[in-house]
Amino acid sequence: MQKYITDTLRNNLKSVIRELSVPQQKAVSEVTRGLMGSSGPILRHLSQNADISAKKQAEKYSHHLGNIDLLAGVEAVILRHTLADIKRYSIIAYDLSDIAKESAQKMERLSRVFDGSKRRTTTGYTFHGVGINQMLVKAQIHDGDKCFLPQVRRQILTELIGKLPKQKLSDGTTKPHGVGVFDRGNDCKQFFADLRSVFNLDFIARLKTNRQVVDTKTGGVSKVSELKPGQYEVYLFARNNNKVDTNMTYRLVISQHLYDKEPIRLLTTLPKKRFSQAQIVRIYLERWGVENSFKRIKQKFQLEKIRVLQFSVFHNLVALTLFCMAISTLIFQRLQKANTDLIAGLILHYKLFIKRWSLSVNLDSFISFIQLNIPPLITRQKHPPNQLPLIL
Repeated sequence: MQKYITDTLRNNLKSVIRELSVPQQKAVSEVTRGLMGSSGPILRHLSQNADISAKKQAEKYSHHLGNIDLLAGVEAVILRHTLADIKRYSIIAYDLSDIAKESAQKMERLSRVFDGSKRRTTTGYTFHGVGINQMLVKAQIHDGDKCFLPQVRRQILTELIGKLPKQKLSDGTTKPHGVGVFDRGNDCKQFFADLRSVFNLDFIARLKTNRQVVDTKTGGVSKVSELKPGQYEVYLFARNNNKVDTNMTYRLVISQHLYDKEPIRLLTTLPKKRFSQAQIVRIYLERWGVENSFKRIKQKFQLEKIRVLQFSVFHNLVALTLFCMAISTLIFQRLQKANTDLIAGLILHYKLFIKRWSLSVNLDSFISFIQLNIPPLITRQKHPPNQLPLIL
């Protein structure tokens, strides 16, 4: 059972570390093994050699992680597994999240972020997340010294959409598979125009209450907050709000899906004949899968406990955490499909685990199961054999 998990981890990690030197490969493998287990993301807790002090090994890990870039290789591995199952209307959710580091002072490139869990502004990092079919495929730390948030968003979508499978339309153009789903933080006229004209991607985007639209039938201009629940065909204003862009027609869906909340206002390019109002709302609400992935990667893999000074080391630790999250999700998905002897044995141990701890069958409990069943390569005592204790 442990062998199946460790083999899956090692086999997928090979393509990530293939181009690295042997010492770098060893360091990344040891760090990944520790992250996948219950050691947490603190480098001193990931040491694997009983004869070398934890401080020396942490310095070695930090040195190697500061001289490489793992994100592209990690994303390539995850996309290889994810794109194999993508369908025409699979959900591609993009959103921003935060890594709060309110006690940090000397970490590189800290900025002011909004801590969503505590609903207040603090110090930390913003990261861009993309989820496909409930699999988190990207967690990229935003470097505010180089680019603005919309620039990075465009770069991420350009790279991702270029890798999506495509279908050929009757007019000779191609349309990528998937439906982009965006929160109201991405409410931007130019962004919507680019999704249609540049990327040719169908999308559903939540609008802010002050977004102005133009009814295609009457020509009336209204804020979406003034419209009653229903469906409308609308135009948007051009970039400078000096004229109406009549080249692109959108579908506006306003739904009172919760009685005690404000109506949800969605702009979409999905055809009315194929998708009803209720289906549009349901597809948008499935975007919460990426929000749950943010929460899971922070809680289960303790993302906010990373303590390093160099931005490059922090960047690579987040990439490896994303990798561990993806491997856990991949193994959990295989449990529901395959019936080999190894999978059967893994299911048996997992069922005993959830029965013992009174948990439900879900990805969260499965990650806890993996972390408890991947022991460290060594069992470290209070101090290494060759290191004197601080207090005699």
